Formats: sequence, structure tokens, C-alpha cells
Amino acid sequence: MFRRLSASRLIVYGFLALVGGGTVLLDLPWATTDGISLVNAFFVAVSCATVTGLSTVSIPGTFTHFGEVVMMVLIQLGGLGIMTVTTMGALLVGQRIGFRRLLTVSEETENAGSPRNTLRLLFQIARITFAVELIGAVALSMGFIGAGLGIGEGVFQGVFHAIMAFCNAGFPTLPGDDLISYAGNWLVVGALVCVITLGGLGFPVLVDLYQYSRAHRLSVHSRVVLITSSILIIIGVLSVAIMEWTNPHTLGGESFSTKAAMSLFQGVTPRTAGFQTVSYPQMREPTLLVQVVLMFVGTAPTSTGGGIKVTTLALVALIVVAQVRGQERITLFWRTLPRTLLARALSVLAAASLLVLLSTLALMLSDGLELLPALFEVTSAFGTVGLSLDVTPHLSTFGKILVSVVMFLGRVGPITFIVALAARQRTPQYKYPEEEIAIG
Repeated sequence: MFRRLSASRLIVYGFLALVGGGTVLLDLPWATTDGISLVNAFFVAVSCATVTGLSTVSIPGTFTHFGEVVMMVLIQLGGLGIMTVTTMGALLVGQRIGFRRLLTVSEETENAGSPRNTLRLLFQIARITFAVELIGAVALSMGFIGAGLGIGEGVFQGVFHAIMAFCNAGFPTLPGDDLISYAGNWLVVGALVCVITLGGLGFPVLVDLYQYSRAHRLSVHSRVVLITSSILIIIGVLSVAIMEWTNPHTLGGESFSTKAAMSLFQGVTPRTAGFQTVSYPQMREPTLLVQVVLMFVGTAPTSTGGGIKVTTLALVALIVVAQVRGQERITLFWRTLPRTLLARALSVLAAASLLVLLSTLALMLSDGLELLPALFEVTSAFGTVGLSLDVTPHLSTFGKILVSVVMFLGRVGPITFIVALAARQRTPQYKYPEEEIAIG
């Protein structure tokens, strides 16, 4: 039966299986201190598998260390991708890898190379992932231990937050449910910013950078991701600094060093990370609107984050520029971009916008929320970010299920999910006459 499934359906079913297994494990008696409802266990499992970070319950007050370890595993598996992780596991135990599984991993990592190149890519992904997480865990452990958590708890929180940062999941597991007490700790903030940024670049870019010392060149994809990501980070940091600098409930009243650290952190974290060193309900509305845009865009393709992806934004911008200039072809770095790629970018943008719009409307009707809190919650779920205006803990049962669905679609991608549900496509052998319609 599984041999007849497309790669897209295998990826979707893999995430569904991860959510199901995570729900069962998180619902076990020894995973929580005082028990948890099945709906809340399901919500947290979805949030972990989709590396989002939204939670309907207090993580440190609800889950034991066993439950947090289960969450850590779900986040790691969800961040790297189900098919990628299972393939690496099979390789480690010496199993033969079928050609079909390699094609599935190729689709998940967007690697158009041969199966041999796919295997090489998998090992490079594994080395890069664990190297970044290890360095991040050491730096964060030092920061947490220095802040008074103790060696055992400091190391645990360092490892946990390093995995969450690289996989772009922002679950609050520290006492107090957040990182506000570490807002001015440059070691913690700097380590998280670096790991979050690397996790959001995407595996093709990381591999490209890893091989740069030998190849001395970057692909067009890597250049687009690096340039667009840098622009979005600058916009995010400046927007927080300019609009929140004098806000007495967020940055106002802090020292210059702490303000700079908070601006940097909150300019980076909406790129699907979800950590916070400020109280989001106290932020000004213009700042929240910029954060919504950053969450909607998200990170790079094949990264651990969600959103429509930075390449989609870049392609849409290039389409607009080309239309203004009257150009029929879109070129970038002395390369012509295929029309199918442009159509795909517009399809992703349209599908994502429709999903966010309809989900926001449904959440407003079901839970009686105003526009901005509902839009912020839905966009955070779609971008697999994990930020909230204190809405998630108060969601109705319908709201929890709705946000869970949005998180799932945001992780696997609207287009992938539609293709997975659709019947096998057949290319028609005929073509209708062309006719234009008015636009604009």
C-alpha cells in the first residue's frame, strides 16, 4: 500500500504519525505533574511536531522532565523532517535504502541530485545540525549556569533550548514561562540568535556554506536566501528598536545594552522561532503588525521554520519589478528564472493568504476575538512561530483544533497538502485557445 503513495502523501502521513505518537506519549501519567486533557496533549504534540511553540498549558508547570524530553524528540524529528530522520536512522543500523525513499527525501530537502548525492546530503545535514546544536548547547548552558540555574538544570535547559532554537520552536520551559529575565544576557541572547538564524537558512544554504571553502561559490538560491533574510532581520530589529524604544512596558526603562539585546532578539525571533524577551501583549500595534508580516514570510525553504518562505517573497518582488519595467523575463544573478517557478511562488502566496484570512475569520467568530489578536495567533500558527498575545491558553476546543490544523498546514505547506489529497494528476493531451482578461 505504501509503495503506491506519492512522496507528498508519505510526508503528510509521516507528520500525522508523529503527532499521533506524541499525543499518546504526552498523555501518559508520568509525562505530566497533574495530568492533561487529550485535546491539550494533541495541541502540544502538533505544536512540537510542527516546531511551532504555541501551547495551551504552561510547559514548566505541566510537564515533567520526561514530558519535556518527549517534546524535545518531537521537535527534533519535526524540525529535520520525518523522511530525512527515518532515512538517516535506517542508514545507521545498516538497512538498505530503497530508491523510492531517496526520492521522498529528495522532495523533502528539494535536492534534485542523484540518490548518491542525496545520501551525501543527508550526512552533511546530520553533521551540520548536531554541530550547531552542540555549540549552541554549550554556550546556552554556560549562560544558564552563570545565571544561577545550577549545573544539572542549566545543562538540561541549554540542550533543550539549543534544539528548540535550531528547529525554530519557541516553547517556554524556564521558570516564569519566558526568557524575559535573560533579556540583557548577551551570552544567552547571542547564542539563541545565531542558532535561530542558522536553523532558518535551510539545509541547502547550510550545505552550500559548508562547502564554500572548496567550491568558492554560492548558488542563486543561497544568495537569494541570504540577501532576503538579512533585509528582513534588519527590518525586524529596526522596527522593534524604533517603535518600542520608549514603550515603558517593553524596552523603555531598560539600559542601552539591554534595549539593544531586546531589539536584536525580537527582530530575529518572529522569523518562526517564537522566543520572547518582552511581553507581547504590551507591544504597540504598529510593532505587532510588522511582526505579523515577518511571521507570515517565515524562513527559507527546507529549513526548520514555516511561512511562505523568503524565496517566495523575493520572487513576488521580482515579478512586480519586472512588470513595472515591462520585462517579460525575470533574471537574477545572470540567470533566467523559469515561469513554472514564478507560478509556484504566486500559488503559495495565494494559498497561504487565503488560509490565514479564513482561519482568522473563523477564530474571530468562534472565540470572539478582535482582528489583531486573531490574526496574530493564526499567522503565528501558520508560520510555526509560537508567539501569542496571551490567546492560546484561552482558546475554545474548536479554536484549539483550528489552530492545530493551521500549524500542520504551515509545516507541511499548503501546496504539499493539497497535492497529497488530490488524485493522481493527468496531463491533458489537448490545449484550448488562448484569450486574455483584464487585470488591474
